[in-house]
Amino acid sequence: MKIQCLRCRYYKIHDSQSGTCRVKNPASGKRDAEKPTVQAEGNCEKWKDCGQTYYIRLGWIRNLKKNVIP
Repeated sequence: MKIQCLRCRYYKIHDSQSGTCRVKNPASGKRDAEKPTVQAEGNCEKWKDCGQTYYIRLGWIRNLKKNVIP
């Protein structure tokens, strides 16, 4: 299995190439703290497998590309 942000539980997808990392930052302690933008192909040491959600994300990306690119 490839370790990448797209397969991570803490990744929130925005478009086919990027999203935000939702790992709680203990330093800020705020719910509305700024979340870093990350690439779908990136990874970090806090990676945690999201299971079936990965395939849902892939379907969402495929559908987005199909509707945008004729």
